[in-house]
Amino acid sequence: MPGLHADMEAQRFCESLYQAIILVCSVVGFIAGYFMESFRITVYAVLAGVLISSAICVPDWGIFYGKDPPEWLPEGCKKRPSKPSIGSKKDQDSKETQKKET
Repeated sequence: MPGLHADMEAQRFCESLYQAIILVCSVVGFIAGYFMESFRITVYAVLAGVLISSAICVPDWGIFYGKDPPEWLPEGCKKRPSKPSIGSKKDQDSKETQKKET
């Protein structure tokens, strides 16, 4: 069934969001722990960041369903499509059309 899972762009965004949440909680926890002179506060803040970011990013909530689906080969296709090599005619033609459009 198409569009029931997060695509690669959504996974990339979730990974960035996951890291950002942990980073923000770590910085806030470090500052709070420094001024309160308690390492325990710093550790709890980092753990809270991991739990919050895991609750937001790990489950497939459905926010990004089918927004950027991958291109699959048609059913029954036995031949793998060839990738154009660097400097091939097709690659050069696309660069020339881009230059003409600008």
